[in-house]
Amino acid sequence: MKLLVSAEAFGYGPIATCISIIKEIKKQDNIQLDFIGSGISLEQAKMSNLFEQYFECDTNDFEDLEKNNEIFTKYDAFFSSENVNGAIFAQKYIKKVYYVDNLVWMWDKIPEDLGKVNAFFISETMPCKENFKRVGNVIKNPIFVGPVRNMEESDNKTHKNQLLINVGGASSFLFEQKLINEFYNKIINYILTKNVIEKFDKIIICGGSKVINDLKINNTSDKITIVTLSHREYLKVMNESSHCIMSSGLGNFIETLNANKNILYLPPVNYSQLLQLQYYNQMNFGFKIINWDLFDFYKEIPLYLEESEGVNRVVENINNFNAGNYQNIIHNYVLDYLNSNQDCYFKHRNEVYNRFDKNAVKIISDYVVNDIRKWLRWKYQTIHL
Repeated sequence: MKLLVSAEAFGYGPIATCISIIKEIKKQDNIQLDFIGSGISLEQAKMSNLFEQYFECDTNDFEDLEKNNEIFTKYDAFFSSENVNGAIFAQKYIKKVYYVDNLVWMWDKIPEDLGKVNAFFISETMPCKENFKRVGNVIKNPIFVGPVRNMEESDNKTHKNQLLINVGGASSFLFEQKLINEFYNKIINYILTKNVIEKFDKIIICGGSKVINDLKINNTSDKITIVTLSHREYLKVMNESSHCIMSSGLGNFIETLNANKNILYLPPVNYSQLLQLQYYNQMNFGFKIINWDLFDFYKEIPLYLEESEGVNRVVENINNFNAGNYQNIIHNYVLDYLNSNQDCYFKHRNEVYNRFDKNAVKIISDYVVNDIRKWLRWKYQTIHL
């Protein structure tokens, strides 16, 4: 069985989701797993060491996909983690195509061709049934699952006096990388004042290489490490850290919800992150949250915008932030976070966490493997009749 795998090069979410599922699929015998993609997705796929071959291709670009069509013809099946165009394209050359989506709760529409995949797995980290009724009629075979992440209980009960700052993947075809790098350089230097650095024995700043390699810290200290981590390495560092300042992606949310940690969420750099922060506030999780509505330049951003329009509106806020001086706002908010305690919210967070279906990774893996094998058996029998 030969399975070609892809994930949208949009932050860490799609590739982290992908890796969680492929780890489970890899437990099966006689499966060749190869990866096709670019940017942060290809970077993390290689760091995972889960695949036999890697093909570089902009899987959001139909022209680049067509240039690489011979690759697709060699596989029995294609698995896509939020790579829309890759999944649509693959259906021309591959009989079995599977798709997983973490964002059905926010889409303004779902392309009709995407809905024709053999199975469309809908991850419900955030409630999405209501929006599915609005946009999901094009999906031929929807399968609802829980969060697609490692949902095992953390066994780490002791924390180091360590601050983790995780900017996430911070890379996308929908915004200029230079703008995002400028934003993170600015806000992280606002955060890392001398008195903040002195509070910790160690500070680890991690994220996608396109941001991390461009990061320059004004207050140099041997306490500070700047690094791009694999997902496995990141989880280890997160679990042992006493404090976490992070981007608001769904992965960060689900992986820390039951970790009993003091969390501060950074301003969003894309549309889904903005909506996620609003949801966290509504759910009264007790996180400290820096959303764009704290700043005087903010203009309300509504639900169910087309994604590029939503991202453009968030980018307007980033431009305004980069153009001004908001050091006092950030510094005071960070000090308030460091001097506060979120213990009283841990019970509520754990209660919400325990309501999730924790078997999503196995459900998806079993379905994909069994469906492909069933089809291959039928194909073999048909050929030999």
